[in-house]
Amino acid sequence: MLEAVFKGHAAFTITAIAISIAFSIAVLLASKKRTDRPVSLALWCTSIVSVLFLTLWTNGGTQGAGTCVVNMTLLEPFGTEQGLLNSLMFMPVGFMGVFVTRRMIPAFACSVALSALIETAQGALPAIGRACDTSDFVSNSAGSMLGALIAFVLVRVRQSDLSPWRVRRSSAVTTGVAFTVLLGAVWITSIQPHSVKAAEAVGSAASDQRSAVVKAVRQAFGDHYTVGNVQFSSSPDSDRGTVMASLPVGFVQINWPEADEITASLDMSDSGKPAGFPVPGAPAHVENSKQAKKVAAAYAHSHFAWSVPGSKTEVAPVGEKASLGWLVSYRRYHDAVLMPMRLDIQIDRTGHVSQLSTRKVPDVAVPHARVNMEEALQLAKSSTPGCQKAEVGGHEASTESSEAPKEVAAHPAMVLLRNPSISGGPHC
Repeated sequence: MLEAVFKGHAAFTITAIAISIAFSIAVLLASKKRTDRPVSLALWCTSIVSVLFLTLWTNGGTQGAGTCVVNMTLLEPFGTEQGLLNSLMFMPVGFMGVFVTRRMIPAFACSVALSALIETAQGALPAIGRACDTSDFVSNSAGSMLGALIAFVLVRVRQSDLSPWRVRRSSAVTTGVAFTVLLGAVWITSIQPHSVKAAEAVGSAASDQRSAVVKAVRQAFGDHYTVGNVQFSSSPDSDRGTVMASLPVGFVQINWPEADEITASLDMSDSGKPAGFPVPGAPAHVENSKQAKKVAAAYAHSHFAWSVPGSKTEVAPVGEKASLGWLVSYRRYHDAVLMPMRLDIQIDRTGHVSQLSTRKVPDVAVPHARVNMEEALQLAKSSTPGCQKAEVGGHEASTESSEAPKEVAAHPAMVLLRNPSISGGPHC
C-alpha cells in the first residue's frame, strides 16, 4: 500500500503533509476547552488523516475496481515487506487511540473500522485506482492491535490521572451496526469477491537465496556489477518461485530452489549510453551477425563453457534491421531431438551483452529409432486397408509404387492416409 506513493509525487507529498499539520493544529485548538487530552486527540486524528491520504490517494488508474481479493492464507501478508509496512502504518492509529480513550477495545475497534472502510472504498470506487485485498485488512488490523497493546501497557505502567472515556454501550452498538450494514450494502451492490488460496507474494530473500543469485551474477558478469536489493517472488501454494536481484543497470533473476536458470536484462543507463556487459576483445561496433556470433562465442566460452560442446548455434536479428543487435542461441540435439539446456545471448551494436537467458540441465536420454520411414508407412497402411494413398514426412507414395523414403526416422514419422476416390482425398 505504501509502495511508490512518494517517489515522483512531490506535489502530493507536500500537500498531504501541509493538510495533516493544519488539521492537527485545528483539532488541537478546537479541543483545548472540551477535553483534558487535546495533544493526544490531535495526534490521533492526524494519524487517521495521514492513513487516509496514503491509502485513498488516487493514482489515476482503475486497478481492481469492483473486485476484492480474498486471500484464504491468513498469515501470508506477514511474510512480505508490503504487509509489514501496512502493519507499521496502522500502529500509530491504535497507539494514539488508546492514549486518547484509555480503553483497549474502543481504540482497536476504531482502527479495524478504518481499515474496513479503506478496503471497501478501494474496491468500490474506480476513481481511486487501488486494489482491495483482505491481506491489507489483516496486516492493518494487526498493526493497530500491536500499537494499542503497547499504549495500553504504557498507560497502566504510568498510572495516569486521566480517566478513561465513557462509552455508551447503546450508542456504540447502534453505530457499529449501522456502519456494518452500510459497508455490507456496498459489498453486495458494488464489489465482487475473488477468493484465492494464496496471493503471489514478493518479499525479502533469505540468506541462501541471496547467496545463490549473487553466485549467478558473478558467473554471468564477474565483479562488473554490484548486487542491490534481492527479493523472492513465491508461487501460490508452493515454496517455488523466483529470486530477483537489482543491478545498477537492470536485473538478474534465477528460479528457486533449483537455481539452474539465469535470466538477465541490462537496461540502458540514465545517461542513454549502452549499459550492457562488455565482452573483452569485442569490437567497438558490431556490424553483422557474423561478428555478433563471434562475440557471443567468446562470452559463452568464458562464462558458460558447459553450453558450447555439441551445441548448434543460431543467430537472429533483434529489432528492425538488427537495431538492437543479434540474439545468439546455443541448442543441443540428440538424434534430432532438442535437449532442455539453453543459452541465449543478445549482443548489441556496441559488442555488449544486453540480454541473457540460460538453463543448465543434463541432457535427457533419447530412445533409438526402431523403424524407418518405409516401415512406418507400411504399418500405417496395414492398419487401414481401405486407404491406397499415403504421405510420409512430406513425401507422397502409393501401394503401386515401389519408391519410398529409405531414411531412418530419428523422430516419430507423421503418416497421412487418404482415399484417392474422392477429390482432395479426405483422411481415412
